[in-house]
Amino acid sequence: MSENLIIIDNPLARYYLTVLRRRDTRPAVYRDYVKKIGYIIGYEASRLLKWKPVFVETSIAKTEGIVPGKQVYIIGVLGASIPLMHGIWEALPWAGLGIVAARRFKVENKVLVRLYYERVPPDLSEYTSIAVDPTLATGNTMIKVLEKLNELKCKDYLVATIIASRTGLENLWKRFPDVRVITLSVDPVLNQDYFIVPGIGDAGDRSLSSDEF
Repeated sequence: MSENLIIIDNPLARYYLTVLRRRDTRPAVYRDYVKKIGYIIGYEASRLLKWKPVFVETSIAKTEGIVPGKQVYIIGVLGASIPLMHGIWEALPWAGLGIVAARRFKVENKVLVRLYYERVPPDLSEYTSIAVDPTLATGNTMIKVLEKLNELKCKDYLVATIIASRTGLENLWKRFPDVRVITLSVDPVLNQDYFIVPGIGDAGDRSLSSDEF
């Protein structure tokens, strides 16, 4: 589809995704596995970050190592992104954490999105930003998030999601042709309610609901 698409091909990640796809996975388990996937995504995202060489003293000698070469900000869409953000943050604990809130509404045969809240630094020009949403369905929410990052002077960003639809990726790349996307799966279909098929269900409802006893 694009050289900017990074699909994580890892058996453990595929197993975690299988658990999320099951309709009978309970909220606490679903939430935990979203967080585990976040850690794997953070691990893979580290390949795309800036690093710089350093020398460190061990108890015996001096040796070479690396440290982050550029500040990182993880920016998630409330509320479905909460466990996914935390998983990525555990993998990249020096990063900052920002949030945006989006309201989606249908107009005729389209889904429109409005951002109505953000807690993000006013100047992201010195950061690599990782924009996080567990599903990339129409792509409209992520487009709004990246437009906001542009307003905040961010020039270095990537998108992290668990699953994406072909339609969503195509829409995203029409607006941002060079943005890199990390995902576990590209699913083929959006249904009439704009859910990804086969998908992982409504990630927000399934992650944030309480378990029944």
